[in-house]
Amino acid sequence: MTRTLRRTTAAAAALAALTMASCSSNHTTTKPATATPSTPTASGTRVPSLKPIPPGHPGTPPVPLPAPSSVKGDDPEAVSQAVVTIQWTFDTSIDNSRHDAALRSAPFLEPQYLTALKAHPPMAAPGAEWAEWARHRAYTKVETRALHDERPEDSETEARRQWLVTTTPHGRDRWTGRPTTNTAFVTMTRENASSPWRVSGITVSS
Repeated sequence: MTRTLRRTTAAAAALAALTMASCSSNHTTTKPATATPSTPTASGTRVPSLKPIPPGHPGTPPVPLPAPSSVKGDDPEAVSQAVVTIQWTFDTSIDNSRHDAALRSAPFLEPQYLTALKAHPPMAAPGAEWAEWARHRAYTKVETRALHDERPEDSETEARRQWLVTTTPHGRDRWTGRPTTNTAFVTMTRENASSPWRVSGITVSS
């Protein structure tokens, strides 16, 4: 599967994905089909307007996730690795899309980036790959490898890191799916040298 996901701050659309990614005004509900607004086309016919995918269910995946208390906030490598690990750890038994996993990384996100994620839930089904995972009630295990391509030097308030993220789905019926690999380019900011790093944007390529 080839896809490019862009997660940016504030005004930009927050997810496309994981990716893991990688990627709900997270509490938006879908109205019944009879109440769905429609949009006229050039021919005069009306088609249903897109509605956001509703958020998933409360819960956590059955694999350990980085906790804020275990991640050194002054280490951009540790913070960026924690975020990509969380954002690519999906669980189809509780998640409706990759967006739910992205929101689980909230403790490590810069406030504007988190606001943008919440404001831009996915508007389309997560696709055939996700549907296959869901048939097996699959969750993903994530492996990360730091990449050291040329990048700007860290400043006191901005840092960038790059990760190769490999995601493997495991079904609760003992099925194992094909791994997928993405490259995540992570930007982090902080207010000053004594503040913890927070992720302010992720660009994903596969």
